[in-house]
Amino acid sequence: GSLELEIAEGYLEGIACSLDSDGHAALVAATQQVRGEAKPYSIGGSLPLVRDLQRGGFDVQITGFGLLSTYHADNEYCLLSDMEKGFQVLVGVVAHLEDAA
Repeated sequence: GSLELEIAEGYLEGIACSLDSDGHAALVAATQQVRGEAKPYSIGGSLPLVRDLQRGGFDVQITGFGLLSTYHADNEYCLLSDMEKGFQVLVGVVAHLEDAA
C-alpha cells in the first residue's frame, strides 16, 4: 500500500507563542501577582488569525481564565470570580509592559 498526503489550500496551522518575549514575561509576572503562581502549558489547536498576527510581527500570547474541565463542553461555563482575576492579570500585563517601555 501507499499513502499520499497533500496539503490543500486553506489548511489550518498551529502556532507557538514565544517564551522569550516581553509579552510572555509580563503575562507570567502578572499571573503570579494575581494568582500566586503561573504554570505555562500548551494545548493543541489551530488559530489561523492568530498565526497571521504573528507573521505580522505581533508578540502573540494566549491565555484563558475559565474552567479547563468545561472547555468546549456542551455546558461550557466560567466563574465570574475567574474572569475578575483574568481582568486583574490583563491590567498587570499592561502595567508590566508600560514599566518596561
